Amino acid sequence: MSRDFLGRGWAFPVGPRPDGAGVSLSAHERNIAECIHLVLNTQPGERPMLPEFGCALQDLVFKTNSAKTRFEAEALVQRALATWEPRIDVQKVEARQDPDNPNQIRLHVDYLVRKSNNHQNMVHLLHLQEFFDAD
Repeated sequence: MSRDFLGRGWAFPVGPRPDGAGVSLSAHERNIAECIHLVLNTQPGERPMLPEFGCALQDLVFKTNSAKTRFEAEALVQRALATWEPRIDVQKVEARQDPDNPNQIRLHVDYLVRKSNNHQNMVHLLHLQEFFDAD
């Protein structure tokens, strides 16, 4: 059975095909995961033709790694993915402090690919510039 209904587009990060004949592409669940990373790594205002696109995670960079900051990160990810990735239903976003790096938040995203009913998950890292334990 063909899975072309899941979509196909430029691979992220953008680069040439191995044979040099055009731009590298990705398809299906891989393309969806790459698009999620693209949404989460783009700061709103960064794209002049679509200034609302993205997720404002970088606004948290100078905040402390506290429960409040992690809650804000979860809410930002939920909102951005609901707005910019229509091929998925976000099941859960959980922000956890990295036990080995106090300047890092691990964003665990569980989602369902709508057209295939396929459950996926990923971890997105948010690096903070400064740390002190506010909890």
